[in-house]
Amino acid sequence: MQTEQDKRYFLLTLIFVCIFSFLSAQDTTAFKKPQKKFDANSAIMIVPNYTAQFPFGHVSQRFGFDNLFGLELLYKTNKNWLVGANGGFIYGTQSKQNYVFTNIATSTGQFITQYNDLTSIRPEEHGFNVQFTFGKIVPFAQKYPDAGLLFMTGFGIIQDKIAVSIKAAELPQLSPQYRKGYDRMCMGPVLSQFIGGNYMVRRKFISGYAGLQVDLSYTQNQRPYDFYTQGKLNDKGVDIFVGLKLGWVIPVFLQTSEKEFFYY
Repeated sequence: MQTEQDKRYFLLTLIFVCIFSFLSAQDTTAFKKPQKKFDANSAIMIVPNYTAQFPFGHVSQRFGFDNLFGLELLYKTNKNWLVGANGGFIYGTQSKQNYVFTNIATSTGQFITQYNDLTSIRPEEHGFNVQFTFGKIVPFAQKYPDAGLLFMTGFGIIQDKIAVSIKAAELPQLSPQYRKGYDRMCMGPVLSQFIGGNYMVRRKFISGYAGLQVDLSYTQNQRPYDFYTQGKLNDKGVDIFVGLKLGWVIPVFLQTSEKEFFYY
């Protein structure tokens, strides 16, 4: 009786060992979860962006805090090098040279319309910043080869001026041809540097970058005659903008190279 029971135990043990040996001999990847891994590839990046800018240097004597609304078009190589162009519109409400209009204003600072009514104006800062840009993405992880530390450098042209949003029919003295004598438009070359983080993951709808941007430019007055000084204004200097830049990246990958890897 005991011998018969021993045979059963031996048979069960043998079956268990055979099953375990069979499973051990199989490809262990059957117990791993497949994931997709991408290599960095070339892409077109369409990037609407916004920069909150704080002025220093010569421009800080003319304007305060302003905003730069831009659009950037970049080509990314499969080595994560970037080249492209960026253009934006400068808009600010803190003009510091409103005294240029005192010659055509009343003692209370208002203006007489052609209908003999009194009105007020709100001088603003308008301008543009257009650059050629190039840079590099340094990935942090192999799983995300298109995301990481982002360095960008740009060079181009910058312009800003005092702008007045009012109909010429109301104030003929500030018609488009006369405004040029008051706007103190400055223009010059600009060099920029950006450092931040870039998040771009394929098959995801949220991609973008954020970081610190510094624009350094040398501008000078472009108008031949200034109505306030009643002569040529020799206004020039170094303009510095320090800003926080945010961009929404819309990537269009030109090729898709992917491979599977496994993890437990």
